[in-house]
Amino acid sequence: MQFDSIVGQDRVKDYLTNSVKKDNLTHGYIFEGPKNIGKLEMAKIFAQLILCKNSKEKPCEKCSSCIKTNANSHPDIHILKLDENSIKRKDIDELQNSIYIKPYESKKKIYIIDDSHKMTVQAANTFLKTLEEPPEDTIIIMITINKDLLLDTIVSRCQIINFEMLGHKEVEKILVQEYNIDSEKSKLLAGYSKGNVYKALKILDGEDKTLEYRDEIVNIVDKIFEDGKRAVFDYEKYFNSGKDNIDEILDILLIWFRDILFVKENISDMIINKDKLEVLEKQSKGKNSIRLAEIYDIIQKTYDDFNKNVNYNLIIDNMLLKIQEV
Repeated sequence: MQFDSIVGQDRVKDYLTNSVKKDNLTHGYIFEGPKNIGKLEMAKIFAQLILCKNSKEKPCEKCSSCIKTNANSHPDIHILKLDENSIKRKDIDELQNSIYIKPYESKKKIYIIDDSHKMTVQAANTFLKTLEEPPEDTIIIMITINKDLLLDTIVSRCQIINFEMLGHKEVEKILVQEYNIDSEKSKLLAGYSKGNVYKALKILDGEDKTLEYRDEIVNIVDKIFEDGKRAVFDYEKYFNSGKDNIDEILDILLIWFRDILFVKENISDMIINKDKLEVLEKQSKGKNSIRLAEIYDIIQKTYDDFNKNVNYNLIIDNMLLKIQEV
């Protein structure tokens, strides 16, 4: 794997490469940024470069270390990913049991913790002890959407690496120029890409179900506007079954209500869902612009509350009722 395989993030690539070249590595990193922007991929390539036996500028792809990393079989690279909805104390206990063992075949061993903000309080407090006295041969990379969701005492002991989203216009330009996708389609894909070209391409080929979710959400909003509170309770089951994808669903809602507001205010050049313009115009009729803007804020608050583990059914019911009141 190479850093060039990740679109954008040149500042991060340069910083990580120079850290290896100058042997200026720290024991703890936090990779912070939006979902699906390449943080986990960057962490894997960073780990590969650190352990590469032939180069400090880019992974050589030829040494035994690079070959094993690419095959996901390197004994000194450990990736902790969620099997459930949180990282529990037992997961961190298992990490600690191995962290003081010497590397098998490299000078260092690397631990990558995906969705690190989903540690339980017990897990986070246990993990803090590891960061306070880390083994010299160990590097820990924590991946999160927001460092503020981690304990301050954990954040203070790590180097923060911020990942930035590509702008919609930048993603749109790449889709048009490098992938020959027409401008109208590129604008739609870029709007739902979260600044990630690869997500946009997955949406295009149907591997990513964003547009399917969008059609479901559009129908739900339609029904709530038409049928009021009765429809709100009818769709509780939908949101309960979609809990694992709620961040995606809320992102779609944000974009959809943003477009309803733009239609209401006649800002046509900013509309992402132009293929659904007739529905947007229908849903904007009789609506108050101020109230529509308030719904946008409520959806954003729902997203924040979900990531703070506020009662799920409560925040969803509140959001749907507020939408109905518009």
